[in-house]
Amino acid sequence: MKANHHRFGSGRRLSGFSCILAVIAHIGGILPGALRAEGTSLSALGDKVIVESGGATQVVEKVRARAPGVLMEVHVRVGDSVKKGQALGNTELAPTKYQLNLARQALANNASLNATEGQADAWSATREETEAALRKRTVEKSRLDWATGMEKYHRGNYEAQLEQKKVQRIQYEYWQEQYESRFFRSPVDGIVTEVLLEPGKPVNYATHVFTVGNEESFMIPVTVPAELAAGLLPNTLLPVRATTGKHVARGTVDSIANDPKSAGKKIIKLLVSDDDFPGGTHLSGTKFDVLLPQAADPPQTVAGP
Repeated sequence: MKANHHRFGSGRRLSGFSCILAVIAHIGGILPGALRAEGTSLSALGDKVIVESGGATQVVEKVRARAPGVLMEVHVRVGDSVKKGQALGNTELAPTKYQLNLARQALANNASLNATEGQADAWSATREETEAALRKRTVEKSRLDWATGMEKYHRGNYEAQLEQKKVQRIQYEYWQEQYESRFFRSPVDGIVTEVLLEPGKPVNYATHVFTVGNEESFMIPVTVPAELAAGLLPNTLLPVRATTGKHVARGTVDSIANDPKSAGKKIIKLLVSDDDFPGGTHLSGTKFDVLLPQAADPPQTVAGP
């Protein structure tokens, strides 16, 4: 299995980062003292930060059930190439799809809301006309009180329905999430290496059903204070340099998540391809220097799959 399933811009020199990369290549000689942060080395470089990653591991991702149910469909076989986000299979869809459709229709139906708003606006106009008439002493004050009361009544109904729309949106988003949780999706580009269950088999939460791997892609974890990850998004490109050599390439941000072991920290997972490094480079276990841009210097991004 030697097909390329991740392309991060190859090992070409990155002209946009040329000055920065020249500095990274000589980190040991020019940087001031490093800040230590529980398993992570942070070094200041002007308005940027160079972070030492954890060891790289070959991409092998287990795809687990996110909700209990029965496996209804399997869309792939062992050996199939898949893209990140591609559906590999699913459990029962009908019950949650029904609820999702009901929630979608309720959220989209604004007839009652619009009618109530129209009534409130009409009574506002009536109240204003009655106020003008009262100033001319052509109507009794009781008519103004009536118009004001009706305006408040319909305006209150309208505001109550606006609040109900917020509830309907929450319900829609809930059922949308429930529906999506019935799908098994590939977390990365790669090759299906395992299909562990056949249709008709029950699954529980976190049951391992598929495995997707990529021989040419490696995941490198970077643990940083949350503020250093604040400006990053998935698919951001970051300059990386193997600490065992001077070759510089680019890593693609795959995910950003809270560090379960340390409050206030984030784990950034970067994907790198061995195609981006000279032949004979062994990436497994290798640590990388990663250049993190600050808010004033937004990183490059690439389109998602």
